[in-house]
Amino acid sequence: MSNLTKRLLPMLVANSVRLRQTRTYRALQQTFAVIFPFVVIGAWAQMLELSVFSRNGFFAVIYNLNKVIPFYTQMRTLLIAIENVTINLMAVMTAFFVAKYVARSYKKDDSLAAVTSVGAFLILNLETRRNAQSVFQMNNLGYRGLFIAIIFGLLIGWLFRFTRADLEEPSHRYTIAGLVSRGLRGTWMMVLILISCVVINYGLGFVSTEGFVGLFYVVFQFPAAHLTHVSLRLALVTTINALMWWAGIEGPINPLMVQSGSTTATANLNYALEHADLFNVPNPITMGTIYRPFASFGGVGMTLALIIATLWVGRSKASRRIAELSLFPGLVNVSSPVLIGWPVMLNPIMLVPFLITPLINMAIAWTAIRLHLMPPSVYTVPATTPGPLIAFLGTNGNLVALLVAVLCLVISVFIYVPFVRLAETINLESAKVGGHHD
Repeated sequence: MSNLTKRLLPMLVANSVRLRQTRTYRALQQTFAVIFPFVVIGAWAQMLELSVFSRNGFFAVIYNLNKVIPFYTQMRTLLIAIENVTINLMAVMTAFFVAKYVARSYKKDDSLAAVTSVGAFLILNLETRRNAQSVFQMNNLGYRGLFIAIIFGLLIGWLFRFTRADLEEPSHRYTIAGLVSRGLRGTWMMVLILISCVVINYGLGFVSTEGFVGLFYVVFQFPAAHLTHVSLRLALVTTINALMWWAGIEGPINPLMVQSGSTTATANLNYALEHADLFNVPNPITMGTIYRPFASFGGVGMTLALIIATLWVGRSKASRRIAELSLFPGLVNVSSPVLIGWPVMLNPIMLVPFLITPLINMAIAWTAIRLHLMPPSVYTVPATTPGPLIAFLGTNGNLVALLVAVLCLVISVFIYVPFVRLAETINLESAKVGGHHD
């Protein structure tokens, strides 16, 4: 262990112990533990649906699976249904359990607080636009709405401390009427919260068509519109995007969505097809040429590198188990298991590598393109293409691009390794000082 780590470790352990003693930390820890099995199931279903059972999925395209696998469409429908009741509802689950555990910590009726939190969260995501296809803004009920779900879960759980709805374990002595009467003690708070959320949602309809989450995209768009230097704009935009994902907000840049319709991407592709030349395309530095092919393996933050680093140097059986469950989804850029299970989300230790790793990889790719060591990635590839192969296929089989992609992955793993070790050391030391184990 380095001298710097030895000097910092006592401070980190002390701060970690204090953090673990807070209601917020305990509520989040318990919530992530409860929803993680749903996230894993949903992520594996999403992995199969997007890469195997979608006609533009990576494996489906290569092996023409829609003509090989029987009941192909029906199986895809089943997988989508599993996604919809697991990862696409993780924010709703989070709102429920965060409020439940916070209210319980105050010895208040945790069930009533949890149900109120879900009701409030759904009201905040009611669709205000006319002719909407759904009553709710469905995109906000998954990972995209986690941050808002956590904030409102914490707030509602805290508000229930002011009610007379005390936490009491039901027993055989309780009648149905008695249980109902006990629940009514917190009704005034529930009604006040729900009415307030209706008013808030009505007001939000005038400034954002996507609820609270839409307000964060205004912050994202500001630097993109006011910074003219391409490389600096890409660095800033991808950093803000990563920060949003770390906080539990699905940023606008999602590795599972192919960015092929932009003006720059179209101009590059047209030039390559017309001149059979990738090195002199008009827009060599874009999101599609240096970010996606080299800086988003496994998802935002190069989480595939975190999974590999955990399997390589991780000593915790729990961390290694989570990495094993996250590996195959991570290979096709589905990152929800590692974001929730490790967890990366709202983890201060993981914030640094989560932000800097993509920037370093983008700098490597930028240098290689500027020195004409490799051409930019021009051709569109499936969103579920395993990370290191994106640049190779996007440059029509350029070996240097493949080597640079592998180099980026190796460097990313080495960046994550010390943070994995530091996180495990802090966990062990904090458990000793705090008197408990994770």
